[in-house]
Amino acid sequence: MLRMFSLKVEECLLEETWSKMMHTFHHHNIPSLKLTKAHIEFLAAYRPVAYDCCVNSCICYVGPHKMKTHCPYCKEACKNSNGHARKTFTYSPIIPCLKAYFKNHEMIKHMKYRGDFISEPDIIKDILDSENYMRLKKEYVMIGGIKQAHKFFSDDSEIALGLSLDGFCPFKRHNQTCWPLIIFNYNLPPEIWFLLCYILCIGVIPGPQKPKDADSFAYPLILELLELLHGIAAFDANQNELFALHAYLVTVFGDILAISMIMCMKGHNTIFPCHMCMIKGVQVPDTRNTTHYVPLYHANHPTVLALVDNVEISLYNAADLPLRTHEQFLDQARHVQLAPTGAEEQCHAKACGIKGIPVLSHLPSLSFPSSFPFNFMHLIWENLLPNLVLLWTGKFKGLDEGGESYHLGPGVWEAIGEATKDLGSTIPAAYATA
Repeated sequence: MLRMFSLKVEECLLEETWSKMMHTFHHHNIPSLKLTKAHIEFLAAYRPVAYDCCVNSCICYVGPHKMKTHCPYCKEACKNSNGHARKTFTYSPIIPCLKAYFKNHEMIKHMKYRGDFISEPDIIKDILDSENYMRLKKEYVMIGGIKQAHKFFSDDSEIALGLSLDGFCPFKRHNQTCWPLIIFNYNLPPEIWFLLCYILCIGVIPGPQKPKDADSFAYPLILELLELLHGIAAFDANQNELFALHAYLVTVFGDILAISMIMCMKGHNTIFPCHMCMIKGVQVPDTRNTTHYVPLYHANHPTVLALVDNVEISLYNAADLPLRTHEQFLDQARHVQLAPTGAEEQCHAKACGIKGIPVLSHLPSLSFPSSFPFNFMHLIWENLLPNLVLLWTGKFKGLDEGGESYHLGPGVWEAIGEATKDLGSTIPAAYATA
């Protein structure tokens, strides 16, 4: 039964295929898929948890929303006429998975990577070389303002985790989205971080719309991570002994929309669109377009010229932007959330681009905003490079070089292609695989 279920999972077999196998190999007495799943669940002693959520996925009815009967955003009822939830969010707990790692000798061997890792000065090849991780290793764990007896990552068994979230459209018509929440284990070697068998999907926000309160869907994860700050009793199969298992979330990443959502920010089209700095956006002059853009040079923009005291920054230095700090971010978030009136709340949010206190701020292992890096694929590979190639080949929106000279000829592109092919074997494996 275990082998059959493993085959189904690894090969993504349909339920219809399973039923056909029952008839094709009837002499093997293959049980029904329902019975198989029940038996596997019993053996695994692992049960996902179903939480009621809004029928439009605006919120999950947990934490501060637990007692609500209607969604505060779309006003839809939580229950149907029979008293059952109209939609549920299925959460897969991570603690049983992390504990199970230490019962598997092969996983224990893989998980030694972080403990054996040696950082080299001025070289960044892994997330374990980051300033945030290095800082955490020197600090004591704080829980509710109380200093604990242990430091972050003081033991090789402690696990560094990353959280990824992103929305995608599962159907050809792009009017419905869903949002997977995925956990990565940085105790493993980089070359296997993103292999399917090593990632943990803790849940999928079902859609059809983008959640209005993403914090509510992350709430069950936060509760588990707070438990892991204290330490959970686990058994080490190699040492044949119990130990206190700790795990810390050290980074959260996704595209700009996902990061804005999980950081409780207003988004990339607002006056303060960046989650890393306080650069201020401006509207396109002489239009009703409400989208903002962020030129480095503001001096000639009508809104700046109209100011009597001219206190606006007219020129931003790209190498020295007004970066946000952890303390500033949380102070601004508290200022917004604790505003006495809705009008003041909106005013404060507009002045900093933050809508409230993120639930992730309760985890002392995260630093706002540096623990929320830009998604390199969306930032560079997917958006910028294709347009640059079109520009350098003279095919970008019919634009010519004007007074410049930046088009690259066919011979140059052939040389670039050859050089790129030759460099493939010299790119560090930590970058190529991760």
